[in-house]
Amino acid sequence: MDIHKPKPWHGVREFLKEYLIIVIGVLTALGAEAVVERLHENRLSDEAKAAVRAEINVNLTNLARRAGPNGTESCIARRLDELEALLDRADATGVWTPPANVDTLGRLEIQTQRWDAAMAAGRASLLSSDEQRAFGRVYVDFARAAEVQRQQSDVWIRLRGLAALRRLSPEMSDAARTEISQARDLDVAFQAAFANANVYAAQLAVKGDATLFRFPDEALRAARAHAICEPLRTLPPPNLKGQTHGHS
Repeated sequence: MDIHKPKPWHGVREFLKEYLIIVIGVLTALGAEAVVERLHENRLSDEAKAAVRAEINVNLTNLARRAGPNGTESCIARRLDELEALLDRADATGVWTPPANVDTLGRLEIQTQRWDAAMAAGRASLLSSDEQRAFGRVYVDFARAAEVQRQQSDVWIRLRGLAALRRLSPEMSDAARTEISQARDLDVAFQAAFANANVYAAQLAVKGDATLFRFPDEALRAARAHAICEPLRTLPPPNLKGQTHGHS
């Protein structure tokens, strides 16, 4: 086998020529690798943005079932007015008429899996700073809406307890009025979180116009969600002979 010995450089010029060829080759390889890596990051970023935008769109559409123009928020406010009117009547007449259908608020689902996954995988860092800020603010308001719903559930469970009261003492009336006041404050907080989420979502070109998947029992669940829009019914006043309002 013939072994070719490397040819010696003849002068500085030939050395620089060979050196330049090597440098250009290395830079070209590095540049190509950087381009490929950048294209890969852009693809991951685009996939993450599309997935999170879709998740935000579903959340906003779902929350609009309560806080949107055709939502049940007005029914909730009316039910609280009706309960307060029952308390006013009891205070004025000394006769407590329990409500038959206080109803309660079901929790609207708020999904965060896609945003959580993008954060955990580091894909959120591929977004621009403005995009990260807008996405983050939307999910902060989603978290607020979820917490408000949790508190609302507790308050409305206690309000449903009015139907079981056979008598109403002044202390009970005051406690119920406190619950009603808290329920009103929570409604305001829920609507504020929903409105803020819409503002930040608009910066991401998300409109809250998703087509929600219909489960087989969707009609039943929708009817339950709108039960609070039914007129308030009352039970017959308990027959408490020998008892007066506010005393056992």
